[in-house]
Amino acid sequence: MKQRKVILSLRVADALIKQGFRVIEVRPSTKVRGNAAFVFELTPEFSRALSSIHEKI
Repeated sequence: MKQRKVILSLRVADALIKQGFRVIEVRPSTKVRGNAAFVFELTPEFSRALSSIHEKI
């Protein structure tokens, strides 16, 4: 089974999508009512891109 990473921030999810990462699933957030949770496949490339995005924020 492939590992997954849940992103709760729309801004971070949008940045990842613009870099070519595909959303596997969108579901309601269990942490913040009314928000969405974006599920991505967790790969080494994804982890690097996520780290880079977090450094810029």
